[in-house]
Amino acid sequence: MARSSRRRDLPLDLFRKVEGPSLLASLGATREVLCRTRFPLRSVDYQASREIIARIDDLAGLLTGDRTYFHAKSVSVDYNIPT
Repeated sequence: MARSSRRRDLPLDLFRKVEGPSLLASLGATREVLCRTRFPLRSVDYQASREIIARIDDLAGLLTGDRTYFHAKSVSVDYNIPT
């Protein structure tokens, strides 16, 4: 009798909870390197890196519900400084 090599997938919500944090960490590190790399503009390398960054943002959206998860958030500044 042959054993089935088919793996059992986790339910999606459990996958996001269990695997999501480590996957997000890896995706974030990759995205950061691609964003900092200075490819020549209009080169195939530049275009490919932009496409990969977009797909990473799509995955972040699926995992967290926020496609802008890795985007720099602006810091709000309180200009009402007491004198």
